[in-house]
Amino acid sequence: MRGVTLPRWPDNARMSPDPAQLRRAQRLLPGFLAVGMSAFVALVVTAINTGLDAGLAMRWLSAWARACPVAILAAYLLRPLAWRAALAVAALR
Repeated sequence: MRGVTLPRWPDNARMSPDPAQLRRAQRLLPGFLAVGMSAFVALVVTAINTGLDAGLAMRWLSAWARACPVAILAAYLLRPLAWRAALAVAALR
C-alpha cells in the first residue's frame, strides 16, 4: 500500500527491560488479558444471543461495560490459584 507507513517499535524495545519495568509489566499483565478476553467473549456471546444486526455494537459495548470490571477483578483474585495450578500441570510428566 502506498503512502501508508507502519509505526516502528522503539529501539529500546529490543533491549531487556530493567527489573522494575519487568515487575510492573508482570503486575499489569492479568488486567490487560482480562480486558481483551472480556471484550472478545462479550462480543461472541452477545452476537450468539441477539444476532448480527445494526444494534450489535451498542449491545456489545453495554455487555462489555458490565463484564470488564468483573473480569479484571477475577483475574487478580484468581491469579495465585491459576499460578499454582499452572505449576502443578507443568510438573506432570
